[in-house]
Amino acid sequence: MAKQGLNKELVVQAAGKLIEQQGISRFSMGKLARQLHIKTASLYNHVESLEKLLEYVGEEAVSQLVHMENKAIEGKQGDEALYALAEAYRFFVRDHCELYRVIMSFPKLDNPTLEQEAGEIISPVLRVLSHYGLTETLQFHWQRVLRAVMSGFAFHEQSDGFSHFPVERDESFRIAIQCVADGLRKAGGDRQ
Repeated sequence: MAKQGLNKELVVQAAGKLIEQQGISRFSMGKLARQLHIKTASLYNHVESLEKLLEYVGEEAVSQLVHMENKAIEGKQGDEALYALAEAYRFFVRDHCELYRVIMSFPKLDNPTLEQEAGEIISPVLRVLSHYGLTETLQFHWQRVLRAVMSGFAFHEQSDGFSHFPVERDESFRIAIQCVADGLRKAGGDRQ
């Protein structure tokens, strides 16, 4: 019998929190059930499987990231939008690293709906890039470059990979995004 008041949304929310606390590699239905003070079998009254639960957690994580991206770039264009987007993306990846790992596992799940969900993350990125005078093909290339810089920096930062030198990380990130901005302007023919 399902625990009173427990529903799919609460299960997904609890799973997301547990994943963030313990990591995706340590997550299991059994641990989630213990956290919720129910039997593991009772979870299946709310979600069909572990894979489906991870899909729901990933969908919620995508929604959070896209909201942060859109909020960051609202009313901005060009470099101002680029820096705002980059900082929002960095913040999400760094502070919700395990949820980002769930998102990044979507293509491996071979689910077109999930791949489309993850594609929503790119939409605000492409809006920012559209102000640099790039062709559509170049926008696709540059969104990969930008996302690699943002997530790579944030993953490295989150794992304390920048602890060797006493220089400000924020300034390093600013320089990285400045390199991207310079490249975008050059690729777009300085039409900004």
